[in-house]
Amino acid sequence: MLGHNEPAQSSRDCTTKDDVRARVVRCELDSTEQVLAMVGRRDGAIGYSELRLGTPLHGAHPLAIDAAVPSADTIGSGSYPYREIEYAYTYGRPSTGSLTAGFLGYLTRGNGQDVIRARGHLPCATPEALRICGEG
Repeated sequence: MLGHNEPAQSSRDCTTKDDVRARVVRCELDSTEQVLAMVGRRDGAIGYSELRLGTPLHGAHPLAIDAAVPSADTIGSGSYPYREIEYAYTYGRPSTGSLTAGFLGYLTRGNGQDVIRARGHLPCATPEALRICGEG
């Protein structure tokens, strides 16, 4: 998205530059809610979050990329190029019938997909993500 690595954090409070050489105020916050609140009240601020299906942004606005606005459909079809990906790491392939294998199965099928959707995220069964979910 940025074309390069992000620079180091330049502000602890997201308002004042701690590094006078920094070209912009760049900060990190602890939650998506904090990011959206800060972006919503600071003119010109830019932040990013997960899709947050059905969650109001309170002053922040979604960014269209190549005329595509972020939605479950545009992300799922691949027409919106910026998306979140969560990974589940294991030490080797979990054995069949193990708690780990069961949990990973839950995340990728049936009720687990419903829970992921209910929390405002795209499940890995979306068309674009199927390839990603199957890798591995």
